[in-house]
Amino acid sequence: MWKHAGPGSFARNALAAVGVAALLATSALAANAAAANDAELTIFDGVYTDEQADRGKDMFASDCAACHGNTARGGPGSPGLIAFTLDSKYADQPLSAYWDFMVHNMPPGNAGWFTDQEYADITAYLLQLHGAPAGENELEGTEEALSQIMIVPTP
Repeated sequence: MWKHAGPGSFARNALAAVGVAALLATSALAANAAAANDAELTIFDGVYTDEQADRGKDMFASDCAACHGNTARGGPGSPGLIAFTLDSKYADQPLSAYWDFMVHNMPPGNAGWFTDQEYADITAYLLQLHGAPAGENELEGTEEALSQIMIVPTP
């Protein structure tokens, strides 16, 4: 048998439902904001250190510059690795796509010559040449870490 809950119970229940809905909406907005902040890390957010770029410079000079030029802007028959390449070809892709291409294709005929971390050091040097500022933390040579950083056109 149905019992009457008393005067005002409908209003209290409705108010409680609105409160729960507001709390859920606030939680969802906070989660979306946190995800957006995570996704907003770009190559211009200090994702490597100067020391790391220095290590990468030495490896680049010995194994990459002969084809790609001392400034990584390309050479006869070889593409540039910075500037237009990052601003257009790799724009709006994770840094892992750029790094992954190097790991699996460079140097030609000897892909995988460097360790994953050494490829990250070379990537740090290329970011420095591109004009991306250094930061406090080294760029990690893992697909997972590099996929959290987006390549965006030069501001």
